[in-house]
Formats: sequence, structure tokens, C-alpha cells
Amino acid sequence: MLKAAVAVRDITPEPGIRMWGYADRPGNAQGTLDPLYAKALLLSDGAATIALVVLDLGRVPMPDLTARIRARAAEAGVDTVIMSATHTHGGPAVELSDRPHVAHLAHLIVEAIAEAVGKLEPVRLGRGRTTIDIAHNRRVIKDGECCMLWRNAERLPTSPLDHEALLMTLEKESGEPLAHLVNYACHPVVLAGDNLEYTADWSGEMCRLVKESTGAECLFLQGGAGDINPYLDKTPVDEGGVESMLSTGREAAVAVIPALQAIECEPVSDATLAYDEQMVRVGTRWDFSQAEVRAVFEQMYGDMFTPYEPFLNDELSVPLGVLTIGRSHAFAFFPGEFFVQAQLDFKANSPIPAPFFCGYALDYHLYFPTVAAAAQGGYGGSVATYVSAGASGALVHEAAVAIGKTSGLLRPAPTEQDFVLRDC
Repeated sequence: MLKAAVAVRDITPEPGIRMWGYADRPGNAQGTLDPLYAKALLLSDGAATIALVVLDLGRVPMPDLTARIRARAAEAGVDTVIMSATHTHGGPAVELSDRPHVAHLAHLIVEAIAEAVGKLEPVRLGRGRTTIDIAHNRRVIKDGECCMLWRNAERLPTSPLDHEALLMTLEKESGEPLAHLVNYACHPVVLAGDNLEYTADWSGEMCRLVKESTGAECLFLQGGAGDINPYLDKTPVDEGGVESMLSTGREAAVAVIPALQAIECEPVSDATLAYDEQMVRVGTRWDFSQAEVRAVFEQMYGDMFTPYEPFLNDELSVPLGVLTIGRSHAFAFFPGEFFVQAQLDFKANSPIPAPFFCGYALDYHLYFPTVAAAAQGGYGGSVATYVSAGASGALVHEAAVAIGKTSGLLRPAPTEQDFVLRDC
């Protein structure tokens, strides 16, 4: 039997803190436009209890803080904690774990998890999908090179894209929805760097409207949004930025709500939860032991480069997580900004159909371009990336294999059954 529970905490910090995501902000946060949340979804099959925590932040906490959160959650009976960020550029910076607001964030996450442990109840589960058309591919290739189409208010056609949103609803035995999951790829960057108020951007507004309509919490799982922007990217506040953000969230909600309401939930026939997390060696694209390489990065990124420098070497390994529910549902958690082609490839190759591709999870290692995108350059292709050019493909491959092994679809040893051929 599958059990679940949800608990939420407002993680909006006080004003005065440096915000995340834009290097050109004119100052620190001055207030709050809309709240930032930590939403903890607990899943339990009676043997394993797993917490999925979605954070309205640009990135998840640093590994040292993640380890402390997991240790404290274990004291409450939770086997592991998987954290995923919505990637809003309207949240606080969280790279320095000793800052008071970051320490308080950890406290609130653990508090939400502990509350959810005491609320576990049997649930039914249903899946769905819909089309959300709010985004474009911001990388346009001309003569083999990349130029950046940051904003596309005219909605000119671009590619590749994945307008599909994968949906999941968890329903109480009473028939009341407990939680909704929405998995879609699009940067939450309708508001620009001139905005100095905390905001979850368009995905926060979408989740607010879903909850208002259905009565259940909505958890947004960001996808492979590394090259995907909203059509109304970075709209200045004095040019209607807030209304553009709200309208983009409404447009997404209008697509999501009817699809959620059409989902029919059923008891989970195989509720076995299995989670696998491994460190995958990806190495770096450039040799950071060379002074000239470090000098270029220090010149281009300044002190933003400092937190990443210690682990930039050929031994760089990054976390990859896979969660399966029986043999019918799969989630993969990737540690950074993957391009949408990686999401499309993963969906096509997963042994469990329609897997959730969750970027910005477990850790944050900037951009993971495809090999082609790395060669084409541009933002995310050669700028704001340091992992090896083949890292994206390697992780997508490992995730698909891990789903097969974790679900039992790929058995560790052959059996006679494997040699029985079925005619069509």
C-alpha cells in the first residue's frame, strides 16, 4: 500500500539578502512579491519512506547542508531526502551554508518533513499529461553557431522544444486530492534583474492557481530547462513585468487544471519504492590546473567562480538519483541545467514510459549542454558550464539504466524466461 503526506513551510527570508540568478541586480532584496515555499511530499510503502522536497529557490542547498538535512530527517524515520529547486531567479542566494537565512531554511525543511511523517495516509495515484505553450528555445543556430533569442514575445517557432507537461495526482481514500505534481521545462525568469522582491515567478503563480482550484498542494518539478525561456523573458518591472509573470502563470494553470481534474486515480498495485543515488564521474571540459584557464574564469565570473573552483578537476563526480514506484512510475533527478534535448532523449529511452525528468536537483553544477550545443557555443554551451562535453549524455544514459535496474525491469542475471520469444 502506498502512503503519502504533504507539509509546507514558507521559506521567504527577510529583506536585505543578496538574490540569486542575475549578476546585474542593482541591490539586495527589498521585499516580497509572492511567498517562497518548501513543499515536502512523503512517500512510504511500509518498508521505505522517502521525502521529495521542492524548493522555490534557484538551486538546492550545498552538499554539506544537504547531508545535515538528511541526517536530521533520518532521526524522524525518513530513509532519504531528495531536494529539487524550481529554479526561480527571485529567491535568495544559498551558496554559503553558514548564513543565518540558509541555516533557517534547513530548519524549516526538516520541520516540514517531520510534520509530514506524522500525517502519512493511504493514497491512490493517477497520471496525466497536457500541453503548455509558454516557452521557446532561446538558442538559435545560424551557420553552426549559436545566437541568443532571450525573449520571444512574437512566439516565433524554435526547436528543440518539449511543450508536454507530465502530471501526477495523489488522492486520499476519500477521493480528495492530496497533492499534484507538474513536470515541465521552462526557466522561471519572466521577471528581470531589476526586480528586487522575492518571487517564485510564473511557476509559483501556476501552483497557487492549481491549489486554489483543486484544494491540493501543487509541486512544480522543473525539467530540462537549460535552453528554454518563457516567451516573455526578463520583462522589466516598469514595463509590466509583474503582470507578464502572472499572465504566464495563468496560461500554464489554464492548461494544467483541466488535465489534473480529468485524472482518474487508482490504488497502486505495486507500491514498492526504490531509490538509487550514485556519484557519476563526468570530469571537466577544460583543464583547470592550467593557470591560463583559471585566469579566464576568474576574469569572466569574478568571485562567483570561487565556490566551484575546489572541485574543478578531471575527477569531478556529480550525483544522479532515480526513484521508482513499482514498475510503472519513474523519476530521475539531475544536478544542474540540462538542455531540453536531454529530456527528450531520456523520455525516449527510459524503460518505464513517461518518466519525470527533474533538473536542478540534488546539487547544482551549472549547465550540461549536449555535445552539439557545446560545439555551437553560446550561453550554456560554452558560457556558464564546466562539466565535460559528454556529461549530459552520460548521465541520461546512466539514469535510464538505473531506472531499469531499480524497478527490476533489467534483471542482474538471465533466467529461462528471457529466452522465451513471443510471436506477434
